[in-house]
Amino acid sequence: MRYFTREEAEALIPELERVYAAVMELHAKALDKARLMNEKSPDADAPELAIERAQLQFLVNEINGRLRKVFELGGHPKGLDPALVDFPHRLEGREVCLCWKYGEKAITHYHGLDEGFAGRKPLPAPRLH
Repeated sequence: MRYFTREEAEALIPELERVYAAVMELHAKALDKARLMNEKSPDADAPELAIERAQLQFLVNEINGRLRKVFELGGHPKGLDPALVDFPHRLEGREVCLCWKYGEKAITHYHGLDEGFAGRKPLPAPRLH
């Protein structure tokens, strides 16, 4: 497994912002499409519903493709609301995750492997030697 330094993870933030901006836009479109489909009458035109299902599947596939890009960068997407990415990291000899939240311009928090977002803690200040 690759462990990221804080600097390595921070260098990916501009790309993560681009990916998540697109994902959030696609997600909003998918939610709208699903809502509209649910509001349709059970007697709705079957071919029309088939087209709408295909459009919804296309949006979902696009979201998944963009999230795969995060995996290719080495991050682990953890959600969309809030949009989170974890990066494996070693802190004082133990495995943790650097935790980035959409909108943050720096990596400032981490959490243990079993803690998740709710267990986020500020990263310790760098030691000067």
